[in-house]
Amino acid sequence: MTIQNQRQGWYIVVWFSVACAGARTSQPAAPLPTPTSPAEIPAPTVPTAGSWSFKYSPGAVTYQISRSAAIETRDLDLPVHREISTNTTHELLTFEPADQAVNFTAVVDTFTTTTQGLIGPVQPVQLPIQLSGSFLDNTLTIRPDSTNGTCSPITSALVTDLHNLLVTFPAQLSSGVAWKDSTDVNGCQAGVPTSTHTVRSYTVSGEGSYEGRPVLLIQRVDTTHAQGEGGLQQHRISIDASGAGNTVYYLDTVAGRILRLTVDQILNLKVTASGRDQHFRQDSKQDFRASP
Repeated sequence: MTIQNQRQGWYIVVWFSVACAGARTSQPAAPLPTPTSPAEIPAPTVPTAGSWSFKYSPGAVTYQISRSAAIETRDLDLPVHREISTNTTHELLTFEPADQAVNFTAVVDTFTTTTQGLIGPVQPVQLPIQLSGSFLDNTLTIRPDSTNGTCSPITSALVTDLHNLLVTFPAQLSSGVAWKDSTDVNGCQAGVPTSTHTVRSYTVSGEGSYEGRPVLLIQRVDTTHAQGEGGLQQHRISIDASGAGNTVYYLDTVAGRILRLTVDQILNLKVTASGRDQHFRQDSKQDFRASP
């Protein structure tokens, strides 16, 4: 593998590892980078002395999801090189609350990626892709027959999206209420199996406004560690990543819908190929918007 092809292989893996996160939990050895500054997180627009509750309403909701990732080399002995990739996804989620659980069906019918630089093109995948399962006590269960046992980056992205969109909220939500949860997500990026462990800390900010509608704003701070290992272009590839992120939920508590969800994340990655390590920093953003 030439240096240029090897680097291209690294970028392919790095992009997929961010778009469809995967990893195994571990404490990072170095301090985590600071994600989005607090000034970029929307503040409540009115005093928040009341309390709210949120339950997912039955029915279908469509999300348009925009993703972007800027990836650059972090090795001192190499010139700084920057890659950019953007992605747009159209997803339809149908919720069927049942007793304590929420049953769901999720369909991806659009998955478009644009890349700049050495990042290779995404392999075409047959669309639509559909997953079904249930969500109970912060546990997401995917029906095995809906995945067909295939290693698909789009399926991995959809599972990650479901972990963001399905959350166990406390029965009563008032300003300042805080809680934590964690997720473990297995995925597959460029043929490399991955697993991700994320610890998530939530705080209720209060009531605000989104496109003229009252919403309840909830902030989430994440720490993530990811690992993966597999073959790429006849070479053994391993991935190790750790980072931090900020997320903001815009909840319509009356309609039982998440109207918008923004995710900002910074990851430090080490990719090992053919016995050689290369380090990257990846700054990614995701924006979920519910269609009217």
